[in-house]
Amino acid sequence: MGGLPEGTLTFVFTDLEGSTKAWEAAPPAMRAAMAQHDGIVAGCLERHRGIDVRSGRAGDSTVAVFRSAADAAAYALELQREFAQAPWPAGTQLKIRVALHTGEAELREGQYLGQPLNRCARLLATGHGGQILLTQATEELLIDEIPARASIRDLGFHRLKDLTRVEHVFQLVDLDDPRQFPPIRSLRRELTNLPLQLTPFIGRHSELAQLRELQPSVRLLTLTGPAGVGKTRLALQLAWEFTARYPDGVWIVELGVIADHRLVPQAVADVFGLREQPGHRLEETLRDYLADRRMLLILDNCEHVVSPVAEIVTELLQRCERISILATSREGLRVAGETIRRVGPLDREEGVRLFAERSRSREPQFAISDDNLEVIARICQHLDGLPLAIELAAPWVTVMPVEEIVDRLEGRFALLTSGDRAATGRLKTLRAAIDWSHELLSEPEKVLFRRLSIFADRFALGAAEAVCADPALPVRAILDSLAGLVDKSMVAAEGGRYHCLETLRAYGRDRLAEAGERDAMHAALATYVLSLARNREPGRLADWLDALEAVHDDIRDALTWTITNDPALGVRLAVALYLFWQLRGRASEPRQFADALLRTASIDEPLRAAALHIAGAFAYLQGDLVQARRCLDQGLEAARGAGDRLTELRVLETVGLVAVAGGDMVASEAALEEALGLAGEQAQPENEAAILHQLGLVASRRGDQRQARALFERSIKIRKSLGRTDEASMPLTFLAAVALLEGDFETARHSIIESLEIGRALRDRRAAWSLDVLACLCALEGRFERALQVAGAGAAMHEAAGNRPPPTWDQFVASILQAAWSGLDAGIARAAWDSGRRLEPDRALDLALESPLRPALAQT
Repeated sequence: MGGLPEGTLTFVFTDLEGSTKAWEAAPPAMRAAMAQHDGIVAGCLERHRGIDVRSGRAGDSTVAVFRSAADAAAYALELQREFAQAPWPAGTQLKIRVALHTGEAELREGQYLGQPLNRCARLLATGHGGQILLTQATEELLIDEIPARASIRDLGFHRLKDLTRVEHVFQLVDLDDPRQFPPIRSLRRELTNLPLQLTPFIGRHSELAQLRELQPSVRLLTLTGPAGVGKTRLALQLAWEFTARYPDGVWIVELGVIADHRLVPQAVADVFGLREQPGHRLEETLRDYLADRRMLLILDNCEHVVSPVAEIVTELLQRCERISILATSREGLRVAGETIRRVGPLDREEGVRLFAERSRSREPQFAISDDNLEVIARICQHLDGLPLAIELAAPWVTVMPVEEIVDRLEGRFALLTSGDRAATGRLKTLRAAIDWSHELLSEPEKVLFRRLSIFADRFALGAAEAVCADPALPVRAILDSLAGLVDKSMVAAEGGRYHCLETLRAYGRDRLAEAGERDAMHAALATYVLSLARNREPGRLADWLDALEAVHDDIRDALTWTITNDPALGVRLAVALYLFWQLRGRASEPRQFADALLRTASIDEPLRAAALHIAGAFAYLQGDLVQARRCLDQGLEAARGAGDRLTELRVLETVGLVAVAGGDMVASEAALEEALGLAGEQAQPENEAAILHQLGLVASRRGDQRQARALFERSIKIRKSLGRTDEASMPLTFLAAVALLEGDFETARHSIIESLEIGRALRDRRAAWSLDVLACLCALEGRFERALQVAGAGAAMHEAAGNRPPPTWDQFVASILQAAWSGLDAGIARAAWDSGRRLEPDRALDLALESPLRPALAQT
């Protein structure tokens, strides 16, 4: 044991899969098999200069140590090959799993101690028989010394049991036997929305080490640098390593898609599923949510919205003591407490490794050699070590030798003698690299590339065909051109959708302006999202909502453009989006759009009436009744003056809602009855169903439950006759409530279950009302704990959606729940309520529907 090596070593752990069962089934055969096992291990160790660490063995496991990571990998590979080919005794088939990790362990009294052994053992426990796993520390040493007929597969980041640092795991693959394995048995990744990186992270060891040491001691760290230098990738790599440090998670907010600086708070809130609450700024809601949470928030691509980002960062840091923020921007945020670290280019070795790795992803036979090393280094030098520029150049190894690549780059950059005086040399170099890649595109690819820049973020093939095609670029040419752009790394493809890097999108928009196509593409995009918004098919409300959610950033851009360029198109789009904004709890966006339109655009009366209705309706949803009445009064006058009966009935319906909120039941009923008459006159059954529902609420508040029930049932009947049962969740909820008051428990039961199922399918936060009714039903059944848990979940959902139930509703619910509060021990009752309040909305709805209501309710 005295001959064990010291220093930085590669440890190899092995054990057998399923050996316990085999020992139980055939002990004699297993004794023979284990002797054979020991012989194979000893032979492979000797051939690859490994040392058996006897003190680390337990049962059928082995521990070996190597001075060279390459020797350790060759040992592991030969071990697997020999085990796969060995003639094992009858009744046995040993499958060995292997794990490699490199580090510096302490040698004390002939025994290795320390974290490297723990990490290697935990990694081994995640593997499968026949699989070889590597940590990132070993992979980095192997990248240029991979054993013959082998390759390395990236398995992503994983949490290992009892270890705080997330591990980047790789698999050593035998190319002669490239078996597929199930996902490794790591711990679940939770509390993060960080995207998995599909390519290995190259280099930057010193920067990462400095940032690892610095980050825990500062609350605001900003990574700055020019476009394409790799700020985002470095931030993500750092963030993945910190996921275990923050019990409330690591969350990224991608600001590159935000065109309007006023939407920065909404972008942050969207990450946590927060919605506005009446009478509160969204920043206050966000601040209250984060107040007691310990988390890391990543704000990516802040440069075009620096001022609003600086404002919200300052507020969060001052009011939320336990959060930390990591930002990426081309410039600092310039706020108190900020620590700035500039991200520089890759050095020569890192640049060469990046070029080689990205080239191998396109051309597996590509390898660095003595013949091409200097040429590749010259390529990276001409690209100033910018990762994005290197990644743009690397794919061309599939069509030309590296010597031609460097010649073209040198010739191209020789022309770069002027330009933006404020731009750094690296930024000019990046522009030249993109210019060069752009000029290698075919003409249809160039046209499509610049037109795709109109999309704010990810887009589907159908969207590209609808927006970008014209006689000069027919629909039939889109697919081939898009495939070419993906092949040339100008567009990325992920899960059936596509997107451009932010730098490339900005470049494309410059080209779009140069071609004089910017307004035409904005108009085409707005027309496309209008077609989606109008395509609400009966019975497919959830699909419609999800389709609009997927293009929400494009909707924002389209609406912004229409304000000064095509207000009529903007109003039509906003009207079509009304239900989407309502169901998904978005009130600021439509209100801001309508206010801006009314303030800056000259529009005719019908469009003005519709814009005033949107402004008033969403002011009402935000609890601003004074502004809601002002806008609705003006909108009603404008609609009547223009003879726009459809907008008139919509305004009257909302006037009725505002009157109810103000306690004027007579005015409410009058407005709603007038709206109902117009709906019949205009043959608008959808509007008729909605108005009947609102009249039912008014009747119920007047105490006329019989009339309320009839109105709710008429509303539901119309929706079902139109095939729109999935839009009937609210009348079903209030029908259930009225049925309870009448003692008709069967109707209450069936109606509330149907309502909850619809709410869950739509992710409709108005389902809080349904939870209230379900809680009452549970209380009447005698299931007191479940009643209070569901009621707590309903209360939390009301708050998150910004709902403020009227006092009469609170009294109705409280009077039935009183039996649950008094029928339980006070501590148990409070615990049930609190557990419901902590549930996420989707989980609350799942829980509500997990166990059916009893067929017979207790009579009261």
